[in-house]
Amino acid sequence: MRKYPCRQEITEQLLESKMKDIFGKTVKRENHYISSYSESLEVIAEITGKKEISVETKSTPGTDQEMIVKLYNKFLEDVTGYNAKERKKMVSKG
Repeated sequence: MRKYPCRQEITEQLLESKMKDIFGKTVKRENHYISSYSESLEVIAEITGKKEISVETKSTPGTDQEMIVKLYNKFLEDVTGYNAKERKKMVSKG
């Protein structure tokens, strides 16, 4: 799982609602939220701190890879408050 810092405090309701908005159906198992896009992507997210989430993805190569990347980046930006460029910068600093 990869950890992502968030600009604001993350609640279970916020995480679940963002996943539903972007990926559709979301299931909660223990403290993990699980969503999928077509049969190509599964996203597993959990809150690991007041301002931190952990996300794991499982993907299968398919014809919709470009859409998968767009949806995943939108999800991360909506939840963390950081766009892809800002997240990349933070990773390269750490």
